[in-house]
Amino acid sequence: MNLELVTSRLLLRPFAQGDLPAMADLFADEVVQRYLSVGHLGPTGARNFAATFMASSHDEWREGGCGVLAVVPRGESGGDGGAAPIGYCGLRCLPDRVSAVELVYALSQSHWGRGLATEAARALVDWGFAHLPVREIIALSRPEHTASRRVMEKAGMVFQGETDRYYGESLATYSRPRDP
Repeated sequence: MNLELVTSRLLLRPFAQGDLPAMADLFADEVVQRYLSVGHLGPTGARNFAATFMASSHDEWREGGCGVLAVVPRGESGGDGGAAPIGYCGLRCLPDRVSAVELVYALSQSHWGRGLATEAARALVDWGFAHLPVREIIALSRPEHTASRRVMEKAGMVFQGETDRYYGESLATYSRPRDP
């Protein structure tokens, strides 16, 4: 899979083997964990989870035509994708839906509050509607995670209520339909 998306400040690209330490650090961060449905992960668990997450994303791209990409700042280490990722963003197939995909994203704390998650989310939503046969893109967040909910809104998504349909907990649900 050779997909790369370039925004004004970011490069979104497939995961590389060298991304494992940065992704393990992301998943090991207890503040980040608070907002993800991964449970508590120590350093070894976070490394194992990151390795599985990255491999699963490669499989998702190959089998389903969508998946998760590494988010890398442009301008760091030449901006050619050689820099370590600061997080991830992608579209994942939902287990019970064929006409919708889920927008997922997470960034390391040091990059919060700068609009980078919104920039990545918009790029993936635009790409998804241009390249996938879906009628809707949804996103889920813990209700108290107001920053993530703002990202969803800035990506053109509208609050639909709360659901416990996914991930075994009640989550705020946002969606954006395909433009007519």
